[in-house]
Amino acid sequence: MTYLTSTRHLVGTALALLGLGAYLLGWLGAYWLPIVAGLYLIGVLLTPARTRADVHLAAQASADDLRTELHRFTRRLRGRVPPNLQLRAEHLSAQLQALLPHLAELERRGDPHAFTVRRIITDYLPGTFRNYLRLPRAHRSTPLNGERSPDDLLAEQLDLLSATLDRVTADALRGDTDALIANGRFLQDRFGRPDLQH
Repeated sequence: MTYLTSTRHLVGTALALLGLGAYLLGWLGAYWLPIVAGLYLIGVLLTPARTRADVHLAAQASADDLRTELHRFTRRLRGRVPPNLQLRAEHLSAQLQALLPHLAELERRGDPHAFTVRRIITDYLPGTFRNYLRLPRAHRSTPLNGERSPDDLLAEQLDLLSATLDRVTADALRGDTDALIANGRFLQDRFGRPDLQH
């Protein structure tokens, strides 16, 4: 669904429809089908991977959409990354899943953490792995310039995202805790003192 609503797909589809229209008007000959398919591919390949429209669509995704996206993301990683990195990805997914029920309230309050949660799911987390997976498997565990390997660098970046989510979670729960304490004070003021005058 994310791809079907992406600008790449929409531009490719628009070009393909133009090609189909040209065929129906008799402007294309027997090779119309490869031409239409080629127009779609041109649209996909020439359109940037993430445009402002894609970012806007990601910002409008519901918590259920984001939850589904997380499940798909971690499932696609299986067998493609070492076990320690898979565990980190699943831990990050669990942290994000725990925050999603709070997302609507955070956005209602205008809390910038809501933007952070959305961007981690739709951009930062998949982008971090995308760069890593472009590397040949044989080079991912090889130290760069005699120092850390791509495996080590990815682990550090995932740990940084996890620590960020720990802070976001603490802040989100602090808001709920403050609300609970305030409600307790209200109830105590309202109902805690027995009325001795009858």
